[in-house]
Amino acid sequence: MSFRLRVFMLVMLVAVSAIGATAWLTLRLTAGEVIRSREAQVRHQDEITETIRAYGLRHGAWPGVDRVVAGLAERTDLHIQLRTDAGEVLVDSDTLQNRPSGGVRGASLPIDPRPVLDKSIAGAANDPRAYGVIKKIVPSDIFGPAPTDPIYGGAPALAVRQVSQYRAALDTVRCHAARTKGDPGLLISTAPYLTVTQMKDDPGCLRQATTRVLTDTAWQSDVNANFYACTAKRVLLYSGQGDICLDSSFGNAVSTISAVPLQLYLGGRDDLDLGELSRPALFGLAGLLVVATLGTAWIARRVSRPVRRLTLASRQLAGGHLDVRVPTRGSDELSRLSESFNQMAEAVQRSEERQRRLIADVAHEMRTPLSNLRGYLEGLSDGVVEPSRELFVSLHEETLLQRRILDDLQVLALAEAGELGYTKAPLDLADLATTSATAHRAVAAEAGLTLTVEAPAPVWVDGDNDRLRQVLGNLLTNAIRYTDAGGQVLVHAYADGGRAVLSVHDSGVGIDSGDLHRVFDRFWRADPARQRATGGTGLGLTIAHRIVTDHGGRIEVSSRPHVGTTFTVHLPLLTGS
Repeated sequence: MSFRLRVFMLVMLVAVSAIGATAWLTLRLTAGEVIRSREAQVRHQDEITETIRAYGLRHGAWPGVDRVVAGLAERTDLHIQLRTDAGEVLVDSDTLQNRPSGGVRGASLPIDPRPVLDKSIAGAANDPRAYGVIKKIVPSDIFGPAPTDPIYGGAPALAVRQVSQYRAALDTVRCHAARTKGDPGLLISTAPYLTVTQMKDDPGCLRQATTRVLTDTAWQSDVNANFYACTAKRVLLYSGQGDICLDSSFGNAVSTISAVPLQLYLGGRDDLDLGELSRPALFGLAGLLVVATLGTAWIARRVSRPVRRLTLASRQLAGGHLDVRVPTRGSDELSRLSESFNQMAEAVQRSEERQRRLIADVAHEMRTPLSNLRGYLEGLSDGVVEPSRELFVSLHEETLLQRRILDDLQVLALAEAGELGYTKAPLDLADLATTSATAHRAVAAEAGLTLTVEAPAPVWVDGDNDRLRQVLGNLLTNAIRYTDAGGQVLVHAYADGGRAVLSVHDSGVGIDSGDLHRVFDRFWRADPARQRATGGTGLGLTIAHRIVTDHGGRIEVSSRPHVGTTFTVHLPLLTGS
């Protein structure tokens, strides 16, 4: 029986056995879990709602409520989630317990942490004293005895008094907590919100909070305006309608200092405890495990594990984790597939890194020159910079430099994409060295350098004359640029053991050993302080390295600081030369 047929038969056996058992077990467990979760929600929702509301009322803010939610979730075995009215999740008990956030069921429960106006202090609900107004608050109006005169003039007395108490109470406990590192929360949830002990614990904080409330009169005017705007729309001020306006003005005033309202969502925990399963469910689960274990042990060992690793790695690779790799063992098809995946991931990572570096390098190289051009043009436009022939010549040279950078980038992009065309023909490196040296001898003489060529015999290679001349021209330009007056540059072409060798040696400033590995990187220069006009685009050696590589050769560099640098090009020697 073939491997494919054995796999097919085992999978069919497991599938037929598992489908029925899994369906029955899933339905039974799901129904039981739904019933248990709903019962727990109904049983605990009042406790959870009131506990969280009381925390918000006593603290006037929600920092620290995660500890309360975590304790409630642990005690009630429910998934508790708090959201703002905008739908943003503020606290999630599953997240606090380092578990994936599960679902929530049913409608939300509102949590309003604002205090409620206690009208019993002024007598009956319709007592006119409840609507007395205060012209000016004094310290005794905040935590002292209730005023006996119903009318003071300015704003609803009862609302102003209790808002003042709530404001002063929050300020007092927060001030005291900052000094003692304690809990910045109130001990009672009703007016006057501070116990006698709290008032005596820290008289300085109480005095400071009371003074702050007394000096802030803007909110008192808002209470007054809201109350009378409401009563102006109602006919019966003292027949039940006043209560509505009083509650409205109090709620608006206290909402600016209280915690924001939240929405409570409840749900059951998604994980199941085997201890909660009924006996039939346990029997069904055990039978399913036995069948699955016997039928898929060999398949899981040989197939499932490598496939899972490849699947996970491919998802991570698609998600941007380019350094992901899978282990390879053996020499079967899955091992070869893993090796192919690793090679593909390596290629993708290198390509992505090259692309990021190129984008960053291009942005860096183009930013400064373009900023300079923009600055001069704005200066000319604003009349700050006087136009002159020298300035226009400088700007023209700057644009030519940008054009050279773009041309080099285009050549480099074509080369790295394998689309740079070459017209190869038999080529004598000795003649190429002599011709290129002649073209650069005038520049070398102007720089005070001696340019010498050693090419005793023809050295034939199969190459593109223009591209190899570009390589040698770049090496000569760099050698002349980084060699001080009185130095020398030597070009040597010769054959060595079946390889054609072309070297350029200078007695210039040299390159530090720590920078040698960066010589062929894009936009790298040995002396970053040099100007672009004299220091090149930083792409010449990168292009030269690509051209030599495309010719089947290699380019090497050796250097000693303050002694000199040697670039050596190795190319295949033309057969029969």
